[in-house]
Amino acid sequence: MVLFNMILGISAGVYLLFILYFLRGLHKIRPNNGLSDDYPPLAVIVAARNEEQHVRSTVQSLSAQNYPNDRYEIIVVNDRSEDKTGAILDELKETVSNLRTITITSCSPDISPKKHALIEAVKTTTCPFILTTDADCVQHPDWLRSYAALIEDDLGVATGITRFQQRTYHNRFERLWQNMQAIEYMSHQVVMAGAIGHNRGFTANGNNMMFNRQLYVAYESDALRKGIVSGDDFFIIQTAEKKHYRLKFNLSPAGVVQTPPQRTLRAVINQRARWSSKIGRAKAGVLFFSLNTFLYYLGLTIYPGLLLFFPSYGPLFLGMFGVKVFSDTFYMVYGYHKFGQKLNSLYYILMEFLHAPFIVIVAVIGSLFGFTWKGARYKVEVGSG
Repeated sequence: MVLFNMILGISAGVYLLFILYFLRGLHKIRPNNGLSDDYPPLAVIVAARNEEQHVRSTVQSLSAQNYPNDRYEIIVVNDRSEDKTGAILDELKETVSNLRTITITSCSPDISPKKHALIEAVKTTTCPFILTTDADCVQHPDWLRSYAALIEDDLGVATGITRFQQRTYHNRFERLWQNMQAIEYMSHQVVMAGAIGHNRGFTANGNNMMFNRQLYVAYESDALRKGIVSGDDFFIIQTAEKKHYRLKFNLSPAGVVQTPPQRTLRAVINQRARWSSKIGRAKAGVLFFSLNTFLYYLGLTIYPGLLLFFPSYGPLFLGMFGVKVFSDTFYMVYGYHKFGQKLNSLYYILMEFLHAPFIVIVAVIGSLFGFTWKGARYKVEVGSG
C-alpha cells in the first residue's frame, strides 16, 4: 500500500504540473474578435456518410457565410452513403453555386474511410488553406472570416470551440447526463487550447479546423496515418508542430461550431473509446500526459475499494482526490471564462465525481476491446500507421 500511495502521489504531482502548464498556455492565447476583410481563397471539406438528417443544414450554413462565393468552395464527399445523402446533395447543387460533390463508392481496407474521403477532396482543390467540419455541424455566418483573420505564411493548423446543441430531452436523466457529457467534452477542448498556447499540438477539433494544405501534400504519411481508423485532426496538428508550423486557437465568437451530442450512453462510450484508442500512436509528450493521467485516474478509481481494507488511508485518498478537484476546477472555470462560455456548477460537480472512472473505462475499452464507428466495428486501430 505504501508503494501504491507513492506512485499515486507522484502521478498526482505530475498531473498538477501539467494543469499549470496548460493554464499558462491558455493565458497566452489572445482573443481574436477581428474578422478578415481580405477574403483569401478557402476550401471547406465535409466528409458525409449516411447524413440525410443533417447534411442539408450543414451545407446551407456553409453557403450562408459572409464571404464572397467566388472566394471559397464547399466540397462535400458522399462517402458510400446508403441513404438519401447523395440525392440531397444533388438537389443542393442546383441552388448553391460554390458546392462541389465527390462520390466514393468503395474504399481500400488499408486506409481509414474518412481519411480516404479527405484525401480525395484535397486533391481537387488548390486553395492553400482548407477548413474541415462534419456533416452534422452548423457554423456562424462569420465562421470563415474568423479563420481567414488567423492566416499567416507559417500557419499550420488553427482550431476552435465546438459546442453541443440540444434543445429537448426525453427525461430528467437524459438532461443530467447530456449536460455532464457537454462539460466532459469541453474539458478536452480546454486542454487542447492550453497546449496550443505553447504551440504544442495535443489534438484539434476535426469538425472545426483549418490547416495548411502543405501538411497533406508534403507530409501526408505523418499527418494522416492512413491505416489508423480515425485521428485526422489528432495527427495533423502533431505533424504541424513537428514541422515547426505555427498553431493557433480561434477564440472568436464567430469561430464556434454547433454540433448535436451523442444521443445514447453507449454512443458516448464508443466515441470516447475511439478517441483513446489512438493514444499509443501519439508523440512522446501527448503519450506521457495520457499515460500519467490514466495512472492517476486508475488509482483514484480503485482507491475507495482499498479503503475497505485500509481505512486509515482515508485522509490520504481525500488529499489525492483533492488535487484533481482543485486543479480541474480552477482550470475549467478559467477555461470557460476564456471561451466566453458558462459552466453549470451542479453538473460540473457531478461530472467531477464520475470523471476518473469514466476515463479509465473508455481507455480500457478503446485499447483492448475496440469500438463501433459509422456502422462498422473496429478492434483497437487498424494498420501500422
